[in-house]
Amino acid sequence: MMLFSPLKGRWSNASFWSKILLLIALIVLSTIVFMGLWVLLYGGDSSSVSSLKLMQALQTLGTFCVPCLCLAWLTSEHACDYLRLSSTADWKQYLLIVVFMIVSLPGINLLSWLNQQMSLPAFLSGLEEVMRDYELRAEALIERFMDVSSIGGMLINVLVIALLPALSEELLFRGTLQQLFYEKMNKHAAIWVSAIIFSAIHFQFYGFIPRMLMGVFFGYLLLWSGTLWLPITAHFINNVSVVLLYYIFKQHAWDTEVLDHFGSGSTLWMGIVSLLLIGVGVYLCRRSLTMSNASSRMS
Repeated sequence: MMLFSPLKGRWSNASFWSKILLLIALIVLSTIVFMGLWVLLYGGDSSSVSSLKLMQALQTLGTFCVPCLCLAWLTSEHACDYLRLSSTADWKQYLLIVVFMIVSLPGINLLSWLNQQMSLPAFLSGLEEVMRDYELRAEALIERFMDVSSIGGMLINVLVIALLPALSEELLFRGTLQQLFYEKMNKHAAIWVSAIIFSAIHFQFYGFIPRMLMGVFFGYLLLWSGTLWLPITAHFINNVSVVLLYYIFKQHAWDTEVLDHFGSGSTLWMGIVSLLLIGVGVYLCRRSLTMSNASSRMS
C-alpha cells in the first residue's frame, strides 16, 4: 500500500466528468481482471453451475464493488466516509427496514406482474422478442442456481445471490453514483437517475418498474439516514428472502411458481394490502430516520 499511498485522494478536486470517466475506466479494468481470474480458475466453463456461481461472484465484485472502493480511495482521504460506511443506525431502524422489506414482497410481486403486462409498440416487436428471450434465459439460470438440496448450497446462494449483490450494487449506485450526481443535480433527481440506471443495468425490462422503485427507496434511505448500511440491509433482505423461500419450497417439493405470483392472481388482495403498507412504511422510515439523523448532527 505504501507504493500507492501518493495516489490516495489525488483526484479529490477532479471535476464531475473526470470522476465519471475514472469510474468507467476502473469498472472496465476491474471487470477484465476478475473475469480473467475466472477463466484461469475454470477455463471459462459455462456448463458447470459451480463455475457460473464463481463467475457471478467475481463479476459482482469486479464490476460493482472494487471500482467503487478504488474511486473512493483515489478521490477522498477518508474512503469510508465518502461511501457513507463510517456511520450506522439504531438497531430499531434496522428492524424497521427488515419488517418493511418482508411486508413489501407481495406488493413488489404485484408491481412486477403489472410491469409484465406492458408491451412495446408494434414497430419494436423485434426488440421485445429479444428482451423476453433474454429474461427467459436469465430466469433459467437463476433456477439452476436455486436448485440446491443442502444447507451448504443454500448458504453459497445467500453469499452469491443475496449478500455480494446487495453490498456491491449499493456501493456503486447509492454510495458512488448517487453522491456523484449530487454534484450536478438536486438530491431528489440524483436518487431517481441512480435508480433508473440501477434498474436498466439489469437488462430486465419486465421487472424494470419495481426494481427502479426499490432503487428510489434505497436512495432515500441513504438520504434520510446518512449511512449506506441501511440500503445495503434493505437490498440484502429483498434478495435473501427469495433465496430462503425458494430453498424451503424446493425442500418440500412445493411449486416455486407460487412465489412469483404471490401478490397477484388469487392473492391479489395481499398485493394491494402490501402496497398500502408500503406507503405507511415509507412514511415511518422517513420520519424515524430524518429525526434520528437530525438529532445525531446536533449532538
